[in-house]
Amino acid sequence: MKQKVLFASLIFLFSQWSISQGQNPPAAKRMIEIVLDASGSMVGKLASGPSKIDAAKKAVSELVQKLPGETTLAFRAYGHQSSKDKHDCQDTQLLVAFGLLSQNKEKILSLSQTLQAKGYTPITYVLQKAAEDFRPDFKDEKMIILVSDGKETCEGDPCATAMALAKANPKLVIHTVGFGVDEATKSQLDCIARATGGKYFGAEDTAQLITVLSQAVETSAVTTVEEKGNGWLEVKRADFDGHKVTKADSGEEVGVISSLQSTLELPAGLYNVAFGSSVWKSVEVKAKKTTVLDPGQLEVKHASLHGHEVMEAETGVVHGSVSALKDTITLIPGQYVVMFGKIPWLVEIKGGGTTILNPGTVEVKWAHYLGHKIYNSAGEIVGEVSNIASSIPLPPGDYVIEIGKQKIPFSLKEGENLVFERKD
Repeated sequence: MKQKVLFASLIFLFSQWSISQGQNPPAAKRMIEIVLDASGSMVGKLASGPSKIDAAKKAVSELVQKLPGETTLAFRAYGHQSSKDKHDCQDTQLLVAFGLLSQNKEKILSLSQTLQAKGYTPITYVLQKAAEDFRPDFKDEKMIILVSDGKETCEGDPCATAMALAKANPKLVIHTVGFGVDEATKSQLDCIARATGGKYFGAEDTAQLITVLSQAVETSAVTTVEEKGNGWLEVKRADFDGHKVTKADSGEEVGVISSLQSTLELPAGLYNVAFGSSVWKSVEVKAKKTTVLDPGQLEVKHASLHGHEVMEAETGVVHGSVSALKDTITLIPGQYVVMFGKIPWLVEIKGGGTTILNPGTVEVKWAHYLGHKIYNSAGEIVGEVSNIASSIPLPPGDYVIEIGKQKIPFSLKEGENLVFERKD
C-alpha cells in the first residue's frame, strides 16, 4: 500500500515538474495570436506626435501586461524584415510561438520593441501563415487579432482568403484593427473580420489602439448568415475608360463600370475593381443592396507637358500619371507620391472629393537654349528650363537656379509664379 502511495506521489510530482518545464500545459479554451503591421507606412506620424509603429509597440506592451498569465498567446509581425524596394510579399515572421503568457511574456515584450517599419503589407499571405500557427489538434476557439494601417499591397484577396480559412476551420475568428486608415482599407479590414464572424475596430491614436486591442481579446465570434441573390455595385465619378470588375476568388471578368454605366448588377459575393494599374480589393456586394465605391480624384495645376508619375506611397508602384493634357486622375483612397522631376510630393487622397496640388512655377525670360539648371537645398539637380520649355512646376521649397555664371537662391511658395530674366 505504501508503495502505491509513493508511486502515485511520484507521478504527481513528475506531472507538476513537466508543466513547469513547458510540457503538457493545462488545456486552453482559446488560443490568441496578435499579428502586428510593421510595413513602411507605419513610420507615418500620428496627429498626437509619435509614429504609428511606436504607438503600436506601446499598445502591444500594455495589452501583454494586462492579460492573465494563463492566456495562451503568440506574436507575429509583418513588413519588418525587408525594405519596400525588395517588393517582399512573404515578409512575415512568427516571433513568439504559442505558449502560456506567464512563460513567454518577456520574450513578446522584448521582441516587439525591436520592430522597425520597412516593407510591404502582404495581408493575404500573413493570414494564411497565421492560421497555420495554431495546433492542428486544438478544437476550441482560435483567435487572430490583425493590426494594420493599410490595405493589401501584394497579390491575392485577403477577404476571400479569410472566408476560405473560416470555412476550413469554423473555430477560427479574425478580429481586425484599422490604425489610422482610409475608407478603402477600413472596408477591406471590415470584410476580413466579418467573413470569420469577427469584428472590425478602428483606432486613431495610441490610447484608442490600447483600448480596442483589449476589447478585441474579449470579443467572441458571432454567427453570420450569407444571404443569396443579386446586388448592385456603383462607382462614383467613374472614368470614361472604365473600371474592370472581376471575381475576387477566380479573377474572372464580370463587367465594366464607366461614366457611361456607373452601376452593375452582380450576384452577392466578393469582387475586385481596377483603377488604372491599381485594384480596389475585397469589394463586397450584398444581396438586394448597393455597394458604393467612392474614389478620390487628384488634380495637378500647372502640370507639365511630359507629365508627373503618381505612385503608391508604401510600395512605389506607379498607378498612373497626370500632365498638361490630362491633369486629373481617379485614385483609390490612400497615400500617394506625385513626382515633379526627381522631387516627390506626398499627398493623401480621400474618397468623395478632389485633392488639388498647386505647385509653384519657375519661369526664365529669354532662357538660353542650353538651359538653366535648378537645384534643391541639397545641391541636387531637380529640373531645368530652356528656350524650348521656359517654365517648370515645382513643389514648395528652397531652390537655386543657375543663370549665366550666377547661382541665385530662391524660395517657392505653393501656387506662386516666380519669373527670372536672363540678361547675359
